[in-house]
Amino acid sequence: MNIPTSLLKALYTFIVGYCISLSNLNAQSGQFTVVIDAGHGGKDPGAMAHGYKEKDIALAVALKTGSKIKADHPNVRVLYTRDRDVFVGLQARSDFANRHKASLFISIHLNSSPSGSAYGTETYVIGMNKQSNNLNVAMRENKAMLLESDYKTTYKGFDPTNAESYIIFDLMQEAYINRSIDIAKFVERQYKNNGRSSRGVRQEGLWVLSQSAMPSILTEIGFISNANDAAYLGSESGQEEVAGAISRAFTKFYDSKSKVGREHSTADSSEQTAPAEVSSSSSRSSQRNNPTTKTEKKENEGQHTFRVQFMTDRTKIDTSDKQFRSLHESIYREQIGKVWLYLAGKFSKLEEAKHYLQTLKKKYPDAFIVRYDRKTGERLGRI
Repeated sequence: MNIPTSLLKALYTFIVGYCISLSNLNAQSGQFTVVIDAGHGGKDPGAMAHGYKEKDIALAVALKTGSKIKADHPNVRVLYTRDRDVFVGLQARSDFANRHKASLFISIHLNSSPSGSAYGTETYVIGMNKQSNNLNVAMRENKAMLLESDYKTTYKGFDPTNAESYIIFDLMQEAYINRSIDIAKFVERQYKNNGRSSRGVRQEGLWVLSQSAMPSILTEIGFISNANDAAYLGSESGQEEVAGAISRAFTKFYDSKSKVGREHSTADSSEQTAPAEVSSSSSRSSQRNNPTTKTEKKENEGQHTFRVQFMTDRTKIDTSDKQFRSLHESIYREQIGKVWLYLAGKFSKLEEAKHYLQTLKKKYPDAFIVRYDRKTGERLGRI
């Protein structure tokens, strides 16, 4: 299948423009909305093994996850693509999330392997990894579209069984990749905290993620083909644990997003109300009397370091490359799937990172700060 370069560029422009416009609507809507998507359903049972059906376990975990999020965050709107055993098309799931201006999309599935020995969890973000084992996951999950009437029209000729069709996902991975990676890592970390075996965060060409104009993940909560995983996931206690892990990951994601909003709101308010002649001594006094500032300072300096992410690219670039010389800080490189993340600096104080961010934004306007655990070096998410 040969696709003209001009068509690919036009398609990319449309996708990015469409996502940005919907993202702006989401930001303006005010209320945080999470859409929880239970995979498969109705005439599509998903994977089946050891007396269990993927559609049933996915639905049970989805409903439990939503209930926990509602209990912990009464102001968050929780919606489900399905709350009973019905068939919902892949495009309809994404359309539902877009129509309700969702802030986050979480799709819950179970994995399967012919051997039966594979076990553990893995969480996917949009992208294209052409390794055959990972491509099989995308083909299996996307094959549900073949059950829909007139699927060729709905999916504009996309063939889920043809590897060449997946070139389109190389164009779709940039818009929400960073925030999607953040929530995916939070989810996998919580699984590990429950004693589960995590197979990590991966990228794949999953249609239901590609059409959602918001940070989106698809989490495979275990292998139904593995007897131990299946028994665990089929049990009430196992489902409660998995739902708890996803809910806690959501809380970390939601709190990090809310913190950014509070910081922006505080900054805007002080700019509007503070008199121009306020002296530096009165500012320092105000800071001393502000317990939040003290707490944040202790947290920032004691537990975390901060770097500024300024670029993502599918090309692996040497950190000593001449294009980075003007940044005047050490350059760090991380890989998620096929995407390379480039970061500058390693700051012990958040204020130092913010100051550097403002400088860097002149050249890289989309740059942002990422928090890391000081002891382990683990990436904790965007600020």
